[in-house]
Amino acid sequence: MSSLRSFIFVTVVILVTLGGGFWLMDLTRPPEPLSPELATPKLSMAQIAPSQHTKPLFFTMAALPYVKEHWEEWGKAFRSHALLAEEIAVPCEAALQSVESWNVIDRKWRFGTLLLMGDPAYFRPLLEYLRMSPEWTLTQLDPTSLVFERAPARAWTTANLAQLLAVFQTHSATEQRTARISIAHRLMYLKEVPTAKKLLEEVLKTDSTSKQAWTEMAQLQGMQGEWQESLVAAERALATENRYRPAQLAQAQAFYSLGSFNKALDVTRGLYQAAPADLPTLLLHAKVTHAAHAFMEEIDVLQRMIALLEANSRPVGPWQVYLGQAYASAGNSSVAGDLFKTALKDETLSDAQRAYVQKFLDRMDTKSDLLNIGPAFPESSLLDAAEYRP
Repeated sequence: MSSLRSFIFVTVVILVTLGGGFWLMDLTRPPEPLSPELATPKLSMAQIAPSQHTKPLFFTMAALPYVKEHWEEWGKAFRSHALLAEEIAVPCEAALQSVESWNVIDRKWRFGTLLLMGDPAYFRPLLEYLRMSPEWTLTQLDPTSLVFERAPARAWTTANLAQLLAVFQTHSATEQRTARISIAHRLMYLKEVPTAKKLLEEVLKTDSTSKQAWTEMAQLQGMQGEWQESLVAAERALATENRYRPAQLAQAQAFYSLGSFNKALDVTRGLYQAAPADLPTLLLHAKVTHAAHAFMEEIDVLQRMIALLEANSRPVGPWQVYLGQAYASAGNSSVAGDLFKTALKDETLSDAQRAYVQKFLDRMDTKSDLLNIGPAFPESSLLDAAEYRP
């Protein structure tokens, strides 16, 4: 168990320092304590097939306290994974963001079950892969978690939704609304948009001022490319609480996507000043400052982000590319070139980023136009990380 305690300490330090607590926190929670069905992966864990208990389990760190409660019943293979995690704490986190990293770990351990507790926005790359892979089946969904089991397995579908909602029929009206909002959020990331929208509409029929439901609706409409509608929904949420951070993030994203960069900047400046160490806020503010040509502000926020990542031994190459682009846009091609040369040594750089850097360096050598080579920020590069996280 000493190895497990070491693992817990190392990984929790990583997540808290990087703002992971915010990424995994359920912002839809009311102040009063929630029942276990809403606050823990109790419903999903109870339904994982006993046949899976002898196979390694992959879990997000949010699930660790609940996994520990089932320590003995899950068997030797499960315990060996937890000991392994001390060795690969950062790669385990990387696997949530990179299919390549996931495949490396899965080839070694052949996980039988994945317990993904927390906000799907945090592990969206892995979720997209699992959703499309014939090797994995979604078998459980609850207000906190998604469970995938290696095929063949019985799939969870929206036909099971009525049974899930029935669990909450005896709960308070507040908890029933919270359950629907949390379930809708997960359904959005599973591309079950009509069902998610129906759940949110049910909530708004009983509480038309629900800031959580309106913010979720803003995100849903944004995911559909309906940015004007998304903006209206975000502003409905802000009418209830004018400094509700999730709604402000949704509002800023809508302004950005509608091309109102200065309006987006007005919002993200306030968010950044209030939470200068929160990664989702830093990501969105960096994207907005770049679009608004506020390059000195962009340099400041990217430098802060790189410092946070370096302090936790995380790769910084991609962010050095963005910082180099900001310096180039501000007219300092010399510093940009130095940053790009350093970034090229980072193996986590994508092919597109590597090509961008090389094209810039080639133009430096020939004294060509350094800025007319397209953006280093792909349109989707920061959207997922900066969107509302319930």
